[in-house]
Amino acid sequence: MSFKTIAVHLDDGPRCAIRIALAASLATRFEGKLIGIVPTGVPDVMLSMDTALPDGLEVVALSLAHLRTRAEATAQAFDAQCKTLSVRAESRLVVEEALDATVEHGRCSDLIVVGQTDRHRAPDGLAFDFPQQALLHAGPPVLVVPCAGVFATVGQNVLVAWKGTRESANAVRNALPLLRSAQRVTLVEVSDAPERAAGDDSLMSAKAWLESHGIEVRAQRELALAGVGSQLLSRAAAIGADLIVCGGYGHSRLREWMLGGVTRHLLEHMTVPVLFSH
Repeated sequence: MSFKTIAVHLDDGPRCAIRIALAASLATRFEGKLIGIVPTGVPDVMLSMDTALPDGLEVVALSLAHLRTRAEATAQAFDAQCKTLSVRAESRLVVEEALDATVEHGRCSDLIVVGQTDRHRAPDGLAFDFPQQALLHAGPPVLVVPCAGVFATVGQNVLVAWKGTRESANAVRNALPLLRSAQRVTLVEVSDAPERAAGDDSLMSAKAWLESHGIEVRAQRELALAGVGSQLLSRAAAIGADLIVCGGYGHSRLREWMLGGVTRHLLEHMTVPVLFSH
């Protein structure tokens, strides 16, 4: 497996260009193609109309035209940035809301890149739980880019958050292309139970698994002194990691996703990009 097709969600927010640059650097590294997904969104007036009066239809038409014009400008900016970065790219303007467009067009990709939710300045029409919903419904691993900071590299110094679960193993498996090309890989298990920290050998199994792929790994097990998510972020800062790889934990109920504590903490407080797999 390699990241030959990378899908990136686009919007008109101030962080979009940083997200594109990060995705483009990965596409260049893996000689892949970048697919820019540009949802038009759904006009709010369609959700609030009580009748199909002609005046109401005119308002809907004007709103749709505005959304399409905005999306076209976003697609043009993406095309221009990718041309400057000399990366193979294609923009796809989709007349749909953001989540459905990203799921539909991101499903046939090796990686989906989205932005962390910024509750203070989220782009219009973007749900606060957009990253986790994309992870839950699309299928490929999802790389979430923080809503603050600039990232000169990604995947050169990687912290892999290990837990002996299906989600954690999937995250490692999906991250193999990045781990093979990384300069440093640190496998960390943070346990909130002393008996597990002392007796679980899955960490060494994971280390041997990665080494069988020719990946040099430093493995360490730690007892959680605070929250597991907080300790992972602290460890990432201490080793200068530019990427965290983590299983995405949660279960769905209709379109809600009940998050696990570590996943929720990383999504809310991440300081470096995080690659999640469900």
